[in-house]
Amino acid sequence: MNIGQFLRLPATRLPPSSLPSTSAADPKEEGRPAFVFRFQIILAFAAIFILSVAIIAGAILTVHKVEQLLLASQTWQSFLFEAEQARRWEKNFFLYGTNLKDALEATQKAKITLLKNLASLQKLTDPRKQEEILLHIEKYNQLLEDLFSLAQQGRVAEPIKDEIEISLRRYGALVVDDAAEVSHRQSIEALSWLDILKKVPLYYLLFHFLLVLWLTRFLSHRFMRPLNELVRQTQRIARGDFSPVHSGRRYRDEFTTMEEAINRMLRELETRQHSLIEAHKLRAVGILTAGVAHELNNPLNNIMLTAHALLEEAGELSREEVVEMVKDIVAETERSRAIVRNLLDFTRESESIMEPLQLEKLVEETVRLARNQAKVKRALISFEAEPNLPRISGDRQQLKQALLNLILNALDAIGEEGRIRVAVRRGTAGGLAVEVEDNGCGIPPQAMPNIFDPFFTTKPVGQGTGLGLAVVHGIVTKHGGRIQVQSRPGCTRFEIFLPSMETPL
Repeated sequence: MNIGQFLRLPATRLPPSSLPSTSAADPKEEGRPAFVFRFQIILAFAAIFILSVAIIAGAILTVHKVEQLLLASQTWQSFLFEAEQARRWEKNFFLYGTNLKDALEATQKAKITLLKNLASLQKLTDPRKQEEILLHIEKYNQLLEDLFSLAQQGRVAEPIKDEIEISLRRYGALVVDDAAEVSHRQSIEALSWLDILKKVPLYYLLFHFLLVLWLTRFLSHRFMRPLNELVRQTQRIARGDFSPVHSGRRYRDEFTTMEEAINRMLRELETRQHSLIEAHKLRAVGILTAGVAHELNNPLNNIMLTAHALLEEAGELSREEVVEMVKDIVAETERSRAIVRNLLDFTRESESIMEPLQLEKLVEETVRLARNQAKVKRALISFEAEPNLPRISGDRQQLKQALLNLILNALDAIGEEGRIRVAVRRGTAGGLAVEVEDNGCGIPPQAMPNIFDPFFTTKPVGQGTGLGLAVVHGIVTKHGGRIQVQSRPGCTRFEIFLPSMETPL
């Protein structure tokens, strides 16, 4: 922030004892738990990573599940193929008396296939159904072995053959039907898992869409909202409101640190601005002192002449004449005290208090104070005010200083025997306006854009600090008002617009 911006940011002055320490921190701020943005970002990305890993792990597990189901279905298909092959050879034997050995070999292959994959199948197949199939294939194999043994011995009688055939067909049918049912069920389950697997990319896209929405809200809530709040607070500070920045967040973070730094800066600016205003007030007092001394000279001379007359003619004067001369001394003393009081009121240190003020009376007091200096330069200051003006809310001392700066600038511009007109009237939108107009040399057009800049002056070197109008601008802005200037050779008019207590400007 440059010095120009600083001087244009007026603040409500605090007495030195009440200025808070720039190193002191609000206990409420210190007591809040820290939740810095770096940790928040790490936490957010960790959550994203965990969710992504969970989705990928789910996809991998789904693929693994489908793979297991397909392998199990393939195992049951192999088992079913061997069982059906055994049944075909079995039928050939009962029809043509051949292929019994082939049926036995096919049955054993089916049994070996089932036993070999028993551990993996147990995870995917109903254990009771698997035990039934294993029991039935054992009985089917045992019947084929018995039939093969009888056939080799040539003792296959028709009654025994028919009995074995019935049992073989029953157990063979159970084995084939159960195996076909299990294989079909696992194929259906594999297809359902494949259908889920096909939807995983859609779920993943949906997840990322929701993630983007969440990240947008997260960034908006955690980053953009505090940034926007800081922008709003800095704009408020630029308008002259030096009240501290309070976020109201539950946790301390980088923005909290920034707000504390801004608050320290505000306290420092407030202190420095107060020092500048007081320094410029002392300069104004120095200017006024010459006028006060000149103005005090007349009543002091009158007092001295009257006192000498009393000393020299005390015995010759009547009581009434003595009383009259004493009254003259008292009157001149009161006049002197009033002159000094006006100067003391202006220079007095006091806390800045925003209070209801009758603006025309305050302006009249300031004009009365400046008239002492005007008499030195043999200039004329006139004052006029509209009747029944509303009150304003303001700081008496600062408004006096702003008005006095304008009048003293006008006195510098007009030279001897010039004229200054000070008027208070109703302004726009129900506010009040103060006009300070002089018939001096005017302000050069090229200087108009810079007259409220600090250290800018049109006076010769060594005759001005360039801070007077900058201080005026800052004080007026603090009071919610504005100042404008119109100038041409022979006439310069400053107008201050202030909101009244009835209608804001």
